[in-house]
Amino acid sequence: MPHTIELAPSARAKCRGCDQKLAKGELRFGERLPNAFGEGEMTLWFHLQCAAYKRPEPFLEMLLGDDRASEGVASDLRSAAELGITHRRLPRLSGAERAPTGRAKCRSCHELIDKDTWRIALVFFEEYRFQPSGFVHAACAREYFGTIDLIDRVRHFSPDLSAAELDDFKRALETETDDA
Repeated sequence: MPHTIELAPSARAKCRGCDQKLAKGELRFGERLPNAFGEGEMTLWFHLQCAAYKRPEPFLEMLLGDDRASEGVASDLRSAAELGITHRRLPRLSGAERAPTGRAKCRSCHELIDKDTWRIALVFFEEYRFQPSGFVHAACAREYFGTIDLIDRVRHFSPDLSAAELDDFKRALETETDDA
């Protein structure tokens, strides 16, 4: 069966992208994959925005194959998914935070990430789930991702960040990227 967009019939499923509940009646994206544990297929459920950000290929595949579903999806989600395909590492982004310690190494430059500096968390999609895979300096974002158009994704995957913190992160991206 092809991938799908449908209304959630209950509030039991969790989004694979952000690990939050899918509300009853909310539109959700279902990525159909071969069942890893037996015969048949299994469906991984995502919020539409999480699917556009984290699983752009199957999300766009579904949109291109289903004009009816394509009509109900905002153009900004389509653009976000296309950006994720253009910049192949962008779907790995899983939020931003200030480094609580100075022990983690950047996956781009391999230098330590200083305590209290902005870092971007990364995940890899392996074996039907997202696995934590390290961090990148804000200064290395352009080199690692190929873009610094990250604010919407960071806002989505780091909902606890205040507007002031997001502004600070944006300045760190722009300033540190220019200095790097």
